[in-house]
Amino acid sequence: MAQKHRQSLTTRHTHEDVLTDREFELLLEACSSLPEPRDLQAQFVCLAAGRLGMRAGETAHFRADWLDWDRMLLRIPQHKPCEYCRRQASQETTHNEQLTQEEAMKGRWHPKTVASARAIPVDLSLRLELCLQRFTDEYEAFPRSRTAVNRRVNAVAEVADIEGVVSPHCLRATAASYHAYQGVAPVPLQALMGWSDLATAQKYIRISGRATADALRQVHHRWRKR
Repeated sequence: MAQKHRQSLTTRHTHEDVLTDREFELLLEACSSLPEPRDLQAQFVCLAAGRLGMRAGETAHFRADWLDWDRMLLRIPQHKPCEYCRRQASQETTHNEQLTQEEAMKGRWHPKTVASARAIPVDLSLRLELCLQRFTDEYEAFPRSRTAVNRRVNAVAEVADIEGVVSPHCLRATAASYHAYQGVAPVPLQALMGWSDLATAQKYIRISGRATADALRQVHHRWRKR
């Protein structure tokens, strides 16, 4: 028990690396400094993680047909092997004669939990809608590998000169913090992020307690001015 407590004190949690609103805006601005087509890819990656809460694997396997524009939803499905997965699996079997294609495919991407297959609203902001429209006008699917998702984030983080850790996973935590701050309740937040455990959502709701503080300050400052 004591060891577990010491570990909790020294372990760094993702929510500690959540970007501020200013840092996230700087990150998005930095996307335009990348050469084409990396600029659009980087913006898509940052918004997918930082506002829609998508995991890096989900972003790398994104397909345009995941978008339901009539209902303004992005539907992350149960695992559907993509061409990239098949190529990677084939390479593995080439170097390992004992490995079958079917076994290699099982090691490819799939939703992390049952809750990961979900529908995410995309009409949260005009900027988000426009980015998705431009991206799907250009691509039927994310054109690069899972590694490229990390590279795009690293590139814009360097340009934006943001201190500390900036990764797809911390951008996903940024999304959770952002929506919790806006007042999203634990159960909807859990559904949005695809968490299997409600306690994870409740943690972000507690962290966003500053929203309560802001609301109180607004009221008291207004009365103070009278």
